[in-house]
Amino acid sequence: MKLFFILLVFFLLDLFSFNTANSQDMDTLIYGGIDTVPFKTKFKNEFIEELSGIEHSGKENLYYVIPQSKKEAHIFLCSINITKESIQVNFDSLIQLNYGPLEAESIRVNPANNGVYIAEEGNGKSYIHQLDNNFNLKTIYASSKEQRHNKGYEGICFSPKGGIIYMGLESPKEGTVTNIISYNLNTKIEKTYDYALDILSLDYKKDNGITELLTLNDSALIVVERAFLGPKNGSSIRVYKAIIPTIGNKIKKVKLLTDFSASPKIDNIEGVSFSASGNELIFVSDDNGNVHQQTLFICMKIE
Repeated sequence: MKLFFILLVFFLLDLFSFNTANSQDMDTLIYGGIDTVPFKTKFKNEFIEELSGIEHSGKENLYYVIPQSKKEAHIFLCSINITKESIQVNFDSLIQLNYGPLEAESIRVNPANNGVYIAEEGNGKSYIHQLDNNFNLKTIYASSKEQRHNKGYEGICFSPKGGIIYMGLESPKEGTVTNIISYNLNTKIEKTYDYALDILSLDYKKDNGITELLTLNDSALIVVERAFLGPKNGSSIRVYKAIIPTIGNKIKKVKLLTDFSASPKIDNIEGVSFSASGNELIFVSDDNGNVHQQTLFICMKIE
C-alpha cells in the first residue's frame, strides 16, 4: 500500500505546474459555495480535523490538505470539484510521513523544484521542512528568535519562480506590527518586512494575527488575518491583497478582498489555495478538534 502512495506522490509532483501566473491579480472575491466535514469524521483511521493548510497538487482537481497531528504526521489527498454554485470535497488517500507529532501550519509546492514544503510551529520557534522522496522531513530553515507561544510562522508561500519563500509570523510578542520574512533558498539571504495588523476594538486578548499567505505575483501577496473575539462575538477574518515594497520594508495592504466576519458559521480560517483552474480561491478552516467549531472548505470566485 505504501508503494502505491509513493508512486502517487511522484506522479503528482512530476506533472506539477504552478497555477499562479506572474500576472495573476484580483480585485474582488465572490462567494461560490461551501462544503462541511462532519465533526469526528474519519478517513483511513485518521480524524479529519485541525486542518491548517491546503495546496493544489498540480494534477487536475487534486489537493494536499495538512492537519496538525498529535501522533504521526500525515497529509490528506483530496479531490475538489467546483461548479457554478457549489464546491464538493472528497478525501481520496492518505500520505503517511516518517515524522512524529507535527504542528503543521501551512503546506506549499515550490514551482522551482516541485518540492513539498511544510511550516511547523514549535514551542517558541518555527521551522520550514521539505518533504524528501522517502517521506522524511528535512529542516531547511529555523526561526532565529524566540516567538510568542502558538504565534509562530502560520503561513508560507513562494515567489512565482520559486527562489524565495515568504513566511508570515502570526503575531509579535508586543504591539500590532508583525513580520513577513523573505528567505532566498539559493543565497540564504533573508529580509524582514513589517506588516501592520488590524487593530480591532473587540480584540481584548490581542489575538489578531496572520494565518496564511498566498502569492499573487512578483509584487503582491494575499494575507489572511484572523482574531478570536470570544464566544459572544466569534471570529474576525479578513483577506487582504498586500504589496511587497521595492524600497523599504513596510508591506502595504491595498485591498480588502473579503471579510468573513459577517458569517457566524465561518471561523478560524487557516489555509487558502488557488483552485485547479486558477479562477477561484479555496479556503479551509481548523475546527481545533472542538465540537463547537467546524471543518469547512469555502470557494470564493475571483472577479
